[in-house]
Amino acid sequence: MFFIKQELPINGQIRAREVQLIGDEGEKLGVVSLKEALEIAEEKKLDLVLVAPNSKPPVCKIMNYGKYKFEQAKKKKKQRKSK
Repeated sequence: MFFIKQELPINGQIRAREVQLIGDEGEKLGVVSLKEALEIAEEKKLDLVLVAPNSKPPVCKIMNYGKYKFEQAKKKKKQRKSK
């Protein structure tokens, strides 16, 4: 059986009116509208990433998504080598 890896929704792919926002330093910024969250991320020149879609409200984090994906791939590669 094969599983297709689901990418995390980012920026315009997020479909929620309000989100629980976590800043790029890990600080909790509270519940804000999606529009406000996108504006904050854009001001910082970073991405808004939906990290917990099933919580109420959904949790989004401001981060550099390209860097995040690179770090995850690096971790996965390191885990494979250590086995």
